[in-house]
Amino acid sequence: MNRYYIELVTALFAIVMVSCSDEFLEETPRDFFTADNAYLEPVGFEFAVVNLHKNARDIYTEADGTNHHVLLGLGSDFAGFGENFVSGPRMNYEALSSSDGLATGIWRQMYEIIKNANVIIDRSENPDIQWETDTQKDEYVAEAKFFRAYAYRILVQLYGGVPIIRNEIGVATNDLSRDSKEEVYAFIEEDLLAAIEDLPEVTEVLPGRIAQAAAYHLLAEIYVATEQWQKAINAASEVINNPNYELMKSRFGSRASETGDVYWDLFRIGNQNRTSGNMETIWAIQAEFQTPGGGDETGARGFTLERAWGSRYHSLKDPNGANGFEVGDQYGRPVGWCTLTDYLAYDIWDIDQDGVYDTDMRNSSNNIHRYERGDFVYNNPNSEFFGQVAELETVESQAPRYWFPYFMKNTTPNNHPGGIVNTGRIWRDQYLMRLAETYLLRAEAHLGNGDQPSAAADINVIRDRSNATPVASGDVDINFILDERARELAMEEFRTLTLQRLELQYERTRDLNIWAGPTIAPHNNLWPIPQREIDLNTGAELTQNPEY
Repeated sequence: MNRYYIELVTALFAIVMVSCSDEFLEETPRDFFTADNAYLEPVGFEFAVVNLHKNARDIYTEADGTNHHVLLGLGSDFAGFGENFVSGPRMNYEALSSSDGLATGIWRQMYEIIKNANVIIDRSENPDIQWETDTQKDEYVAEAKFFRAYAYRILVQLYGGVPIIRNEIGVATNDLSRDSKEEVYAFIEEDLLAAIEDLPEVTEVLPGRIAQAAAYHLLAEIYVATEQWQKAINAASEVINNPNYELMKSRFGSRASETGDVYWDLFRIGNQNRTSGNMETIWAIQAEFQTPGGGDETGARGFTLERAWGSRYHSLKDPNGANGFEVGDQYGRPVGWCTLTDYLAYDIWDIDQDGVYDTDMRNSSNNIHRYERGDFVYNNPNSEFFGQVAELETVESQAPRYWFPYFMKNTTPNNHPGGIVNTGRIWRDQYLMRLAETYLLRAEAHLGNGDQPSAAADINVIRDRSNATPVASGDVDINFILDERARELAMEEFRTLTLQRLELQYERTRDLNIWAGPTIAPHNNLWPIPQREIDLNTGAELTQNPEY
């Protein structure tokens, strides 16, 4: 966690827009930032770039954390909505319309990033700015272009073709039209290639800031999406072959002396940045408990991964019908918004008929707590069964959101900052990109290029780290790669984007999600263009996606 970098957010970007018709009332502010003076010195650009990082973190924290859980896989092949299986977000696709709040919210979040990036890019051209180093301007612009590309990547995969806005717009506009999907991907490629030229190496940036490898990683995904297989292989290889990155294969970090394994270490507080010895991280959002800009339980909130993706164990009754569990520091206070599908909970893991698990450490008791394996012990001292294993046959008759497998990457076991366990939030840096995914992107590119042995080799680098059985090259197809992404990256990758990029959201949700599957249709491989944007765009036609 980078305290300096987070605190910078709060200092900065309350830029006040003031307009006055009387000249004698106009002032030239000298002691606070306005739209006119914020970009006259390098410090203004530093503030603005840090604000882009805040915009990215907002995807995880705004709207009580509900938006990003859909992107992480709620309503896809990963999970159903635990509190209400009928009308929860993305659980009844038949009701998904152009006025959908999620589609509107994420659209506006991404265009906010694009707007802020465009301001940085355009205003950096002011010849009167006295840059502190020869490379400072280019690095700020490169970081802004990376974020612009990142935002368009989310937009194009959710909505298809969208309006490309290349420059700062100083006045309200109502004449936008949709560029094609191909044009948007080409624009993303252009931004990333430009960013790569000027982004620094990871050893030269503060934790959380964008290094060159992040642009290469995103570029590899863009090339996979556009089926430019060799270019994708080359971009991913730039990261994989960089000596500053490697998969973590030995215990490390803040809790390496405790029972666990290297995969468990990856998700402990303080272990996401290079200062912990972690060489796998490409980009992690920074969080810091009770630090201005970093979140606390009453202000800017921490990540709601625990709240959404953890089973609500504390509502389970013991065999006598009494409360068997109480909320504690070990598991926090999850609510079970996202009840796992059988696909994610069981089907992708190698479990034989006698309930014996494969050696894959990602499915060990360290990393996934399961009732069928005896990983949960009643912890309520008032229960007659205190200290005894909670048996599956007792809990499985209760609400599914109470007892599905609990992925430990979504909580901070026995380490909730400040002892706060009632919010269901965690204050730990969150991965957006790590090297394991780069290998899986390259595997996908190799598969698209007709090279199954190379695809298998990349996948087996990941499986070897996890002590999982190697995959044979003949068994590698896109479904196996999606399974491996689920095993390695569940609740990290934006699963919804991955499936919509592959145009498999409909097929896999239909087949693997018993709650949302009966309602989804082929046109749901894209989200609707927000009706509000269409209605306000009176100067041109902003076309809607089919069947919305």
